[in-house]
Amino acid sequence: MKELTYADIRKMALEHGIKDTRLHIGLWASDQYIKKRKMIQGKMYMVYLPYHKPEQE
Repeated sequence: MKELTYADIRKMALEHGIKDTRLHIGLWASDQYIKKRKMIQGKMYMVYLPYHKPEQE
């Protein structure tokens, strides 16, 4: 899985016509990505992992 940063998510959201606010971008991303914390060299970073919801029948 490819890990994405907020900057990557923001760029994709703006291409889809989403308003440039953390709230709107976060709501847009919550439907497609899972937000995880990851420690890299002693610093905590937020990374986004692609997520596909199982279809309900």
